[in-house]
Amino acid sequence: MLKRLKNKLPRLNLYVLLTAMLVFAAASLCILAYLQRVYGLNQLKREINKIQASLAEVGWDMAYDNAESSTFLLSAPLTFKNFRLYALDGSKEWKAEEIKIKTGLFDNGHVMPEISRVQTLTVNGKVYPAEIPVLDINLYFDKTLGLKEISIEGMGWNIRGLATIDSLRLASQRMAPLNISELTPFFENHLEIKGAQISEDVDFPLRKRIGRIYANANIIGMMKSRPTYTESLSDWLRLGGVVDIRKLIVEWAPLTMVAHGDLYFNEKLEPNLHLNTSSKGLAETLDMLQDNFLERKGVFVAKILLNNKAFKLNEDDLYDTVTTPININTGQILIENIPLKKF
Repeated sequence: MLKRLKNKLPRLNLYVLLTAMLVFAAASLCILAYLQRVYGLNQLKREINKIQASLAEVGWDMAYDNAESSTFLLSAPLTFKNFRLYALDGSKEWKAEEIKIKTGLFDNGHVMPEISRVQTLTVNGKVYPAEIPVLDINLYFDKTLGLKEISIEGMGWNIRGLATIDSLRLASQRMAPLNISELTPFFENHLEIKGAQISEDVDFPLRKRIGRIYANANIIGMMKSRPTYTESLSDWLRLGGVVDIRKLIVEWAPLTMVAHGDLYFNEKLEPNLHLNTSSKGLAETLDMLQDNFLERKGVFVAKILLNNKAFKLNEDDLYDTVTTPININTGQILIENIPLKKF
């Protein structure tokens, strides 16, 4: 009997030891996850304060009825009820019933905002109910580098009275190390919008269906962390920051355009867009715009210059192909250096 008991004791001790090790490992993981959650929650709060200060610099603010924070591992660290983003002059407001800021269980660098399906957009006192059935947002941060990757995918967008969008995808990724220069690509971005339909309630001279818009653009020059995003942008511009538009595709019948160029900002953060374009249906699109948006005299002169170099790329093409520079800034729109619209 004693021999049997002695033979069982080592095995029993081994089971106890394994159980203790597993309990210790599980407890350590829970403690680690809790500490990570507390640290991540503090980081999120600081980032939100930074966003609010940055919004104030450009005439916007945000508000909410209630903000709940939680250190419980299975719940969202931050939840905002009846969240509102609005212009201080009262002209615009976007409202969502709820926004949850989620993070990875053991990785606070993975932030996953969740926005309620039902939203509201208000422009100059007119309310547009909105709904986004599918919206996935993923942000990835590094403790040293900061934001390193963005992924956004939305499907079935419906802003009643304004527009619907079949799908929208945005992918951004950091490209360069810490010792980036002002001439080095910093972030690579891909944006694609498919099947945008402008509402019949909107008075617009072009056709209401936009087949596809795609843009591949690199942010050139590093954006460093500053107390507000406006300060980061100002530093970036001062060091020669620019957006390199590697490819832009617009399919908006009758227009089909492929372009590349660059986007600059002046000291007032006003954009200046320069594109080298190759397109079909440009002259026909200008005709549609000249009575409602563009100046007739400028369109007339620009079309003469465009017609002199237009050609049929294929014999069965419905529209001529033409290559031309297009410039858009805060003061005017130019094609072939001819002003078509002055603001």
